[in-house]
Amino acid sequence: MYKRELSKVIKVEVCLNLALRKANRVMSQIYDDHLSSVGLKCGQFSILRAMHYTQPTTNRELQDVLVLDQTTLTRNLKPIIRDGYISIQSGDDKRVKVLSLSKEGEDLYQRALPFWLDAQEQVRQVLGVEIVDQMVDLTKTIVQLK
Repeated sequence: MYKRELSKVIKVEVCLNLALRKANRVMSQIYDDHLSSVGLKCGQFSILRAMHYTQPTTNRELQDVLVLDQTTLTRNLKPIIRDGYISIQSGDDKRVKVLSLSKEGEDLYQRALPFWLDAQEQVRQVLGVEIVDQMVDLTKTIVQLK
């Protein structure tokens, strides 16, 4: 068995990106577990939730609200458009598509909401109010780096 000598252990700087990505994977898994009851992933729920509050909307507006690139948004939109949860219409500018929740999409959002709230409560209970507030402030600050 190989043993490291303490004198040879090098202090490595923590990668901030990796630290956030690891935390994000854990959070996503918690929300995905809760939302699996209605067949959604947390990214899809986030789109439904954003559309619930901003509809009608466009891809570009959704990108801005969710801070997603076009490729990621498109990948997440495809299954919920395919399944009829989002309606697409041409805008005044024919190059712009207007998106809105269909009746089925709004129903799915309302069915998923209690599961999302359960995930929220689970995280709040574990982290506590102070850490949740710090986390929200931190994420707002990080998003402003863009």
